[in-house]
Order: sequence, then C-alpha cells, then structure tokens
Amino acid sequence: MKVEFNSLHWDNVDKNMLNAHKTVMEHFGIPMNYHNRDGFNHGNWMQWVINSSESDVVVFMEPDCIPLNKNLFNYIKYANRNETFVGIAQVSNHIPPKSHIYAAPGFYAISKKAYDKLGRPSFTETQRSDTAEEICYLAESKGMKYRALMPTYFEKPSSEGIWPLSNLGYYGIGTVFDNSIYHLYQSRMAENIEMFVKRCDQVVRDEFTTEFFTPAKIGRAHV
Repeated sequence: MKVEFNSLHWDNVDKNMLNAHKTVMEHFGIPMNYHNRDGFNHGNWMQWVINSSESDVVVFMEPDCIPLNKNLFNYIKYANRNETFVGIAQVSNHIPPKSHIYAAPGFYAISKKAYDKLGRPSFTETQRSDTAEEICYLAESKGMKYRALMPTYFEKPSSEGIWPLSNLGYYGIGTVFDNSIYHLYQSRMAENIEMFVKRCDQVVRDEFTTEFFTPAKIGRAHV
C-alpha cells in the first residue's frame, strides 16, 4: 500500500502552530508534504493533489489537526481495504439542512479506487456543501459506505458557541475524534494557537490527556 500525506497552509499561518504540527508528524514518523499555496482554494487544492497522486491512499491533514496515537494508520488501512474514505465527523451548521453529518477534511484519508469509482468529483464547496461534503453526498447516493470519526471530547465552545453534530452530540474548540484525532478549529485566534502548541507538546511527550475536557455526548456512529 502506497500512502502520501498532504497539508495546505497560506502565508498567514502562525509559524509556531506550523512548527508544533511538524513535531507531531515527526513523532509519529509521518512524512508530511507541506504545501504553501497562498490563497489556493482548499477543495481545488485537494482535487489537484489527488489527481496528481500515484498513491493507493491520499491523506489530507490541516495544520491545526494532529493524530494523538497510531490509530491514524488503522484509518488509512480501513480506507484502502474497503476502497472508501475516512474523515472527522462534522456538520455544516451555516448551510441548510444544518444536520448532514459528513467526513470533513481536517483529517481525511481517501482511497484512489474510491475516488475513481465516484467519478473523480470535485472537493469544492457548493450551495449545499462545505469542502469535501459533496463527496459524501455522492457516496451516499451511490451506496458507498464511508467512515466519519465521531467526537468524543472537546475543550471549549467556539466563538459562536458549541457546535451541534446534528442530534448525535456536540463539538467545539479542541475536539478529540474517536479518541485519536485532535482538531483545534478557529486557529486564527491567538489563545487557540497557544493551546494547540501546548497540546502538540503533550502528545510528543506522551502526556496528552482529556481529563479536563467536556464529553461530546455522542450517539451511534454515522456511516
């Protein structure tokens, strides 16, 4: 199985956050390809990467999203073995119906065979979808099962409050998904960046804990 890892950032990315991200990738032995493409649309970039790739599985990870353990590699194997994709569960709460749970690209692993079966669709936003959400709508219409990693804990509400995950739970700043992936969100805010850098250091030191996090109160997983 050939796998490649990719992360997009713009010129305005916080350098401390990016460096902290790199230390976690090194900790887990992940050969991340960092793409500095200022102003490049996220969905268009994802499509360019996967169309250019010769790997069996293409992994995307945002610079404010990190693995907490080696379960990351199990998700990649799952995507390859089942010819599907895996991502962190999210709801576009700014787009009706505000209840569609999909595999979002904070962390995202997709099999090239799955992408080909879906007709090599676009990852860009539409009137009903945020980045990569349209892939899920298409998979659902074709009966292709995918995996959305559910939130287990989060650190604090976002600037808009706690985000509902349809009727299955909640997530916010510093969300842990499936006890294995940590996504900061709202990384433009200095206080959040400081928290992210701290969490990265804890992961590298094997000291990360969710002891003071808020349970996400999840229900059954959506696939």
